[in-house]
Amino acid sequence: MPETVVVDASLAVMWAMPEAYSVQALSLAERWARTETSLLAPCLIISEITNALYKRVVRREIDLATAREGLAVVFGFGIEIREEPNLSVQAMKWAHRLRQPSAYDGQYVALAELRECPLWTGDRRLYQAAKPFVSWVLWVGQDKALSST
Repeated sequence: MPETVVVDASLAVMWAMPEAYSVQALSLAERWARTETSLLAPCLIISEITNALYKRVVRREIDLATAREGLAVVFGFGIEIREEPNLSVQAMKWAHRLRQPSAYDGQYVALAELRECPLWTGDRRLYQAAKPFVSWVLWVGQDKALSST
């Protein structure tokens, strides 16, 4: 049976835009494609990715056409967008437990908990906050072997 993972926006944006851990993020995506791993995310991911790319437009790092292409690249990876009942309630609980300034990241953590699968993030702060509580929140930069897979 294929594995399932939750991916967050910080990781997904690395597939389209060069960042410090983009090589590792793309390596993970390639591994998941080979193993037919299902990628899940809460509905929030659409707005977060759109905003992350648009911020680059505002900062004049990329133009609008490139941002649109980035959206197409990210969603070309086949992320299944999930709207789960009561996810927001669980997200607030996780955000509070992890002492996050907002509940956004809690949505990803709550979905991974609900689906009993790992959450892969590009956000080192989220990973560090979750690490004392759970082992299934994973950071793209934690595994040096990722760059050689």
